[in-house]
Amino acid sequence: MNIVFVSMALNIHQIGVSDELYRLAKGKFWFIETGYASKGVQKGGESEFALRPYLIRTQNGETSMATAIQIIRDADVMIYGAAPIAFLKERVKTGKLTFMYSERWLKRGLLNLLSPRLLQQQWFYHTRCHGKPVYALCASAYAAGDFTKMFSFKEKCFKWGYFTTVPEIDIENIQKAKRSASTVKILWVARFLQLKHPERMLQLASQLRTNHVDFLVDMIGVGPEYDKIASAIKKMGLENHVHLLGQVSNSTVMEAMRTHDIFCFTSDKNEGWGAVLNEAMSSGCCPVSSIETGSTPYLIKDGVNGLSFDLGKKNDLFDKVLWLIKHPEEREKMSIEAYKTIRDVWSPKNAALQLMSLCEKLLNGKDNFAAEGPCSKA
Repeated sequence: MNIVFVSMALNIHQIGVSDELYRLAKGKFWFIETGYASKGVQKGGESEFALRPYLIRTQNGETSMATAIQIIRDADVMIYGAAPIAFLKERVKTGKLTFMYSERWLKRGLLNLLSPRLLQQQWFYHTRCHGKPVYALCASAYAAGDFTKMFSFKEKCFKWGYFTTVPEIDIENIQKAKRSASTVKILWVARFLQLKHPERMLQLASQLRTNHVDFLVDMIGVGPEYDKIASAIKKMGLENHVHLLGQVSNSTVMEAMRTHDIFCFTSDKNEGWGAVLNEAMSSGCCPVSSIETGSTPYLIKDGVNGLSFDLGKKNDLFDKVLWLIKHPEEREKMSIEAYKTIRDVWSPKNAALQLMSLCEKLLNGKDNFAAEGPCSKA
C-alpha cells in the first residue's frame, strides 16, 4: 500500500505517525510539505526533520512539485492536512481513497462560516466529493459535529488527533516516588494566551489556600499574558504557592510532568487539540482537563485515567483538583491509567497501525472498524 500525507510542514504533531507509516509501508510512504505562508509558525524547528527519507518539499522547485503531484495521483491512499486546496483537487480527480485531516472548523460557531477558506473547501466537498471515497480524520472530538452542521462527511468521520512521542518509563516506580511528599505538586504548561486561561490557575490556588491545602502550582511557559499573571500573583499574595518557571526545554517539561502529581489543562474551545495533554498523560501526571479542548473527550475517561471539568462552572476545576488531593490512591491509579492510555491507544505506533488497518478495510469494502481510539468511528 502506497500512502502520501500532504500538509504545510512535517512537524512534531505528524513526525511520530509519519515515521511509523514509513516503517509499516516498507518505504512506500511520502510526506509532501507544501510550506508555511510565513516563517516562525512551524512547530519543531524549520529543519529539524529535513533528513527524513520520505520528505518531499514542494518549495524546493519545479522538480519537487512535479514529483509531488505524480505521487498524489499514484498513491493508494492520501491524507490531506492543512495545505492549499489545489493538492486536494488533484487527488479527488483520481477517485482514490482520500482522508481530510482536520481540527474542528466552527470554534466561533456559525461566524466561522464566513471564512473564505472554509467556504472554498465546503463548496469543493459538496460539488466534487460526493459519492467518492473521501473521508474525514477528526483531530478534535468536536470536528464530526461541526461537519454534521455543514452536511459534510455523513457516516464518514473517524477519530484522529495529534500523537506525541511516548517515553519508556517505569510508571509504577514513578508513582511510588511521589508518595512520600506531603506537598501536592500541580503543573500547568502552555503559552500564556487568553484561550489557555492561565488566570484559572490563580483562582484555583486561591481556593486551595482558603481550604488550607498543602500544595504548589508550577506554571511553565511565556506569552502575552505572562506579565499580567505575574502581577496578579503578587497582588493576590500567592508567591509562596504559585511559581512561574518561564520558558524551558522540552526535556525539562517532561521531567516536570513526571514529578508533579496533577496536570491542569485549562484551554477553551479555541484549543484545536492540545498535544500537551498527551505529553502529561504519557508522563504519568494525573490530568484535570477542560472538556472544551479537542483532545479531552477522546483521551479522558472520567474517573479512570483523569478528570474533565467545565470552564463554565465556577468551582468545577477546584472541586476536581481537591477531590484528587483528598484521594491520593485513586489519583495514583488514574495516573497509571493515563500513561497506559497514551502508550497503548493514542501513541504514534498504534495510530499508524489503526490507520493502515482502516485503509485496508475501506479499500476492500469492509466496515468492521476499530472499537476505540484512532480510526474508530467519530
